Amino acid sequence: MAKKRSAKWKAWNKGLVLGQKDAFTPDQVKRIRRMLARRGGGGLRDLSLFSVAIDTMLQGPELLSLTVKDVRRSDGRIRSVIEVTRRRQMPPVRCALSKVSASALGKWITASGKKRTDYIFSGRRDRSRPMTGRQLSRLLTLWISETGLNPKKYGIESLRRTKAFHIFNGTGDLEAVRMLLGHSKLESTARYLLRMPKRSDPIAISQAFNI
Repeated sequence: MAKKRSAKWKAWNKGLVLGQKDAFTPDQVKRIRRMLARRGGGGLRDLSLFSVAIDTMLQGPELLSLTVKDVRRSDGRIRSVIEVTRRRQMPPVRCALSKVSASALGKWITASGKKRTDYIFSGRRDRSRPMTGRQLSRLLTLWISETGLNPKKYGIESLRRTKAFHIFNGTGDLEAVRMLLGHSKLESTARYLLRMPKRSDPIAISQAFNI
């Protein structure tokens, strides 16, 4: 009798092009946000997804696995700082949410009627499952194209790298970036930053850190 094969675990990023992609500039982030905001109610999910991805710098599976209770208090207010449980017994990571993200999240959760245990960014066919990395990749390509940017230069990893890149360029604080990215070793963060494009706009960086 033939042995039954066990189902193989599928990586969330299988078939996706990751790494070696540009970080978005602050101006490009604003352009994509404005484009999504102009869609009104129909763009709430995408605006929330893009803004939260930029703010949190989370890896794909952690971003897409966020539930309502992760970001919203019992009184209905969106948290300014969230703590995200991670895979493979890695310690949780704390992330700050901007006012733009908090506002979009609050509107999206209310409009979609999601409950506390629901995924914020659920799948297209099955709302009981999170959105897939492939779906996120397709959405990102559409957003990039609609704003006149080259989709070949950006990918899912651009969402994670953008804020880390500009924080490091603006502050030089490698340890802070390590903690925000959830890396266990400083060397990992250094290698990660070295893989980022070295081109930077000093004025754009300055504008991104208004005080």
